[in-house]
Amino acid sequence: MNNRMTKFLIAFALSFGFFACDSEDGGTEALANLPLVEVSADGYTDIITANLKTVLSMDTTVADESEQEGLLLMREEELLAHDTYSLFADLYDVRIFSNITRSESTHAAAVLTLLDLFGIEDPATGIAGEYNNETLQTLYDELSEKGKLSVEEALKAGAFIEEVDIKDLEDLMAETENEDILLVYDNLQRGSRNHLRAFVRVLSTYGVDYEPTVLSDDHFNEIINSDTERGNGCLNDYQNKYRNCKGNGNGWN
Repeated sequence: MNNRMTKFLIAFALSFGFFACDSEDGGTEALANLPLVEVSADGYTDIITANLKTVLSMDTTVADESEQEGLLLMREEELLAHDTYSLFADLYDVRIFSNITRSESTHAAAVLTLLDLFGIEDPATGIAGEYNNETLQTLYDELSEKGKLSVEEALKAGAFIEEVDIKDLEDLMAETENEDILLVYDNLQRGSRNHLRAFVRVLSTYGVDYEPTVLSDDHFNEIINSDTERGNGCLNDYQNKYRNCKGNGNGWN
């Protein structure tokens, strides 16, 4: 098998890992299609890490200070999303929380892979709901308390987290040209857009019209009114490496 086809198949598997868990209800059925690798107890993070490492350039050039700060932020931000949704999954019998909790495990694992690549110490405390980043700690404390009030408040907290995630990733992507970082951030952001769509849709079934507080109305409406994004083997690359990719799952020309 030539190298071009090999990279396509790897990328296709990776896209399932990032996006299958980000379908409209947060389902994870397509993970079964991933290559067989040894997995951890949750059945997700090692799959993503193994596949991600095969498509990263593995350029061990030291990330600059802003890139390091961004990776540290995103590692704990993805863990915050995981911990918050896990808490709500225990409180409410609403499938979206447990499903997206699993998705956030893969997102956090992807960022950890980058931290390992650049030799950056993992900021994770290993304790759910506890973070080194004081801003994120305050956010978790506030959202977890609001979410305990009702399922509607929990769903609104989820939508807010995804808004924050999307905005932070947009800002961080504008500050780096590192291919590996951009590859992961682009996939994380796509997942967050899908999560936002899912939370808003479920809120509507409770008669709640969610209004954005982080994203602009135009940006929010653009996301909500567009279709769920699915992996297709065409991974974006900001250095023109995959410029000829059609985005239709058939690889690159």
